[in-house]
Amino acid sequence: MSEHAEPRQWRLAQVQLANWGTFDKQISIVNIARKGHLITGPSGSGKSSLLDAIACVLTPDKWLRFNLAAQGSTSRSDQRSLVSYVRGAWTRVTDDDQDRVVSKYLRPSSTWSGIVLRFHDGEGKTLSLARLFFLKGSSVSARDLGDICVLEETELDLIDLQKYAAGGLETKKLKADHPAAIVTSNGTHTKFYARLRRAFGIENESALQLLHRTQSAKSLDNLDRLFRDFMLPVPDTFEIADTAVQQFGDLRDAHAHVVELRKQRDLLLKLRTASEEYDTCWAKHVDLNTLNDLLSPFLKRRELAMLNEQQQHLRRTLAQKRAQLEENRAEEGRAESELDTATRVVRQSGGAEVEVLQATLDGARNDHSATENRRRRFEAQLQSVGIMRMPQTADEFAELHTEIAAETKSQEQSVGASYEDNDRLAKARRDVREIEAQIRTLRQSGSTVPDNLQRVRQAIATRIGIPAESMPFAAELIEVKPHFKEWTGAIERVLRPFALTMLVRSQYLPAVREWVDNNEIRGRLVYEEVADGIERPQPVLHRDSLINRIEIADSAVGAWVSWALSVRYNYVCVETPDDLGDHSRAVTIRGQMKTSATRYEKDDRRGINDRSHWVLGDRAGKLSALADRLKEAQEEFNAAQEVVDAATRQEQERNIRRGRLESILDGSWAEYDTVSSQKKVDSIEQRLRTLTSGDATLSRAVQAEQKAKAAYDAARSATEDTRHEVRMAERDLAVCEEKAGEIKARIAAGELEDVPEDTATRLEERLRREKRAIRLDNIHEVGQRVSTALQKEKDTARDAADRASHQVTQLTTEFKERWEAVASDLMPGVEDRAGFLRILDEILTNGLPTYETRFRKLLQERSQDLVGELLNEIMSAPNEIRDRVVPINSALARKPFDEARFLHLRVKTQRSAVVEDFMGQLRTIVDGSWDDQDMQTAESKYAVLAEIMRRFDSGEHVDKAWRNQCLDTRTHVKFLADEVDEHGTVRATYDSGAAMSGGQQQKLVVFCLAAALRYQLAQRDDDVPLYGTVILDEAFDKADTRYTRMALDIFVEFGFHLVLATPQKLLQTIEPYVGAVTEIDNPTRQLSTVANIDWSGHTAGDSDARS
Repeated sequence: MSEHAEPRQWRLAQVQLANWGTFDKQISIVNIARKGHLITGPSGSGKSSLLDAIACVLTPDKWLRFNLAAQGSTSRSDQRSLVSYVRGAWTRVTDDDQDRVVSKYLRPSSTWSGIVLRFHDGEGKTLSLARLFFLKGSSVSARDLGDICVLEETELDLIDLQKYAAGGLETKKLKADHPAAIVTSNGTHTKFYARLRRAFGIENESALQLLHRTQSAKSLDNLDRLFRDFMLPVPDTFEIADTAVQQFGDLRDAHAHVVELRKQRDLLLKLRTASEEYDTCWAKHVDLNTLNDLLSPFLKRRELAMLNEQQQHLRRTLAQKRAQLEENRAEEGRAESELDTATRVVRQSGGAEVEVLQATLDGARNDHSATENRRRRFEAQLQSVGIMRMPQTADEFAELHTEIAAETKSQEQSVGASYEDNDRLAKARRDVREIEAQIRTLRQSGSTVPDNLQRVRQAIATRIGIPAESMPFAAELIEVKPHFKEWTGAIERVLRPFALTMLVRSQYLPAVREWVDNNEIRGRLVYEEVADGIERPQPVLHRDSLINRIEIADSAVGAWVSWALSVRYNYVCVETPDDLGDHSRAVTIRGQMKTSATRYEKDDRRGINDRSHWVLGDRAGKLSALADRLKEAQEEFNAAQEVVDAATRQEQERNIRRGRLESILDGSWAEYDTVSSQKKVDSIEQRLRTLTSGDATLSRAVQAEQKAKAAYDAARSATEDTRHEVRMAERDLAVCEEKAGEIKARIAAGELEDVPEDTATRLEERLRREKRAIRLDNIHEVGQRVSTALQKEKDTARDAADRASHQVTQLTTEFKERWEAVASDLMPGVEDRAGFLRILDEILTNGLPTYETRFRKLLQERSQDLVGELLNEIMSAPNEIRDRVVPINSALARKPFDEARFLHLRVKTQRSAVVEDFMGQLRTIVDGSWDDQDMQTAESKYAVLAEIMRRFDSGEHVDKAWRNQCLDTRTHVKFLADEVDEHGTVRATYDSGAAMSGGQQQKLVVFCLAAALRYQLAQRDDDVPLYGTVILDEAFDKADTRYTRMALDIFVEFGFHLVLATPQKLLQTIEPYVGAVTEIDNPTRQLSTVANIDWSGHTAGDSDARS
């Protein structure tokens, strides 16, 4: 083991240090033997401090951990630090003032520290590495610690560098004095370590970490950890993922644009439907209005046609009646002549007295007939007032008079509807009208907010020139989730004050304030400013929070509503009243609220399930509830109306009865005494019979006269009837001609519009639907029914058009608010709807297809270029790692691991379920033919890719862990060590040192560590690495002599220069591998001293030390 066995290798030759830990008050120098070096001394003497000094120069701060041998593999925080070494922490004492344990320092005031490492390559070249520190005052903060790193290809001495640090770091002066040196300062040492690695031929920065961790080989007890963390470089998958995240921005923007266009399209498709509905309903309204306007001219023209037909009919009838009248007159003349002849015969036969009696008899008969008629009418009067028995005598009539007079006197007091009945009817009528108004408003506006508040909002919006929908009430944006519908009543009670708040954006607030202040609202209006800067909603801590049971509509102020609800109405929905006590704000399903730590409230002025008073979201539910309430109100109105009508009818009937009774009192018995009038007739007839019974001639003459008179009376009656008919026909014809003339005059004057033939046909059909037989006497009645139906249909169409107009306004307002730039020259409302629909046409024909094509193209490119590359990298990683292990196995084959046994490393692919799932997601993205994939498939692939990119770019701990697990291909394999014989037969397999003794485990790790170091420090074809010094601190505390020697042999076989530290153990075993020993002692615990000793045991002197 010659000192010059490996001439071309950088090995540590000397260490200089000052003011480092307990190396105090002097510059200590340790000369390192090129063959190998042993540092020994009792525990606590400063061995680890010396090794940590070397480490703090060779190792970047991000990996630097001190006193590794003492810490082992634990994860506790380091107690030693750069500051503690610079200050010279040597013990810990109790601080009574601060009541804690603190460090005690050798250098409590401003101080400096310095370390110099000299390396020789065996061919006469020297490389010096130095690190200087300065800490001002009494600070113990790492932020106040300044440092300088120096690399120079010459021999540097700490005593010469002291002047650049003792009074404060002088970086510029140091650079000026050493222009060939690499000088870095204040923790920024990337250039220093890059130059160091280049000088030593170290390719990967992780090799410096492995060298540092080698200082305590006993902590590297896991093959997987050793090779994953120190042998293998960070895989390219991380860089590929970072690149993918960066380049995903274009794809995300393309997809976002497609999504925005789709949102615009979906909203505008709704607008098109609403616009078509508006056009249809408005056209129907206009058509019905035209029909209704032309109905009157149509009816007049229809009436004129019927009058013309009636005139023709009346003229024919009048001609017939006039002819009939002439015939009747002639017949009357003949009958009159016959009567005169018969009368003369009676007189000639001595019948003068008979003629007088006959005349008297005719009068008596007429009187009797009149009396009978009066009696029948009187009897009907009595029956109409409930008196069914007609008086038969004057006494009974008088008694009836007495009874009627008494009854009429008793009915002088009114018995009509009472004040309470009329008041009940008036209230019921008001309720019906109010509910009908609410239903009408709800149907027209689509809002559940009370009509009076909507009128106020509309007035404000009209005054300041914005759509009313720009100032929504909170109720219009909040809806109870269907799953929690049974809680709606309780939630309504909690949120009602907020729900009826009008939300005003900041730019409208001044105008709204001015209007509200200058106008009489006649009610209560609450409005609130919605600022542009919206805070994030506060977290909902309880799963039964009211906030979790409602949905907020997506709108311009939806985010603000979510924030306001989370701050003000985070009520917990509890099942029992007792549960209210567990929360500061809560509500039961029956509506009892707890609004603070001590205040409770329940308001049952309206039923909790009375949906007609609900204002949150559910328009259909409220409409149904209002319809039910209207039905109830109408039933109450009908009942109240029936009571009032019944009382009114009773009063009318009483008045009618009283009037009839009073009219009865006006008559006398003689007016109704048919018995007496009949007796008078009978008496005259008897006298006439007596007079004519004795003279046969006279009797025959009288009978002939009576017959002639009857014939004359009949003829005269027929003539009068016909004359009346003629007069009626003449009157009807005159009336008909007058009406026809009036209509013709109005037509001539242009007062009656022309009715198109098709319109006349449609109106005629409507008339026939109302009544098939249309006559002059019913045409206007039927026309009125048609007009009523047209008006109702017209109102229905207008209401539908108004609702569609309202929806158009809502949709255009929403579009304008969400995409102001797209619709900058358009105004919300039905007037500019064509402009919005042109935007839709452009989206459907050009915009959306173009951007969907661009999105699919970008998705294809990113999937193939990035995702495909990432998947290939992950899949090929195990084979690449196996390739890297091949030279290590070649090295391990040079030296037996045990008697006739060699180590052979084997790489086993072992991916977790998470990684397999991740790879499956990547395959989902890249698999398949892009030519055959539709937009839905592309969207599906994008969704998977977007979620992957989100997690790649996330700062959340769980996503970072997932990212490392998926991308770190070093963890996708497991390292096994097979113990094979000289024939290659596997005799044992070691799985990360499991089921082994401590010594075996250390031996296995040292073997693999040496192989890993060779892999990191040497090129594949090099026999030995260019850099050779390896520091081992208490590396063989668990191994026996045989195992220790075997481990050291493999390091030497690999061409490494060993610097060993051990607390005076295994010295004889280590002797062949080192050329000198340095003993460190610290009997006072405050000052470490160095003694360099040759291996023969003679002291070389009490430390090569200089002050």
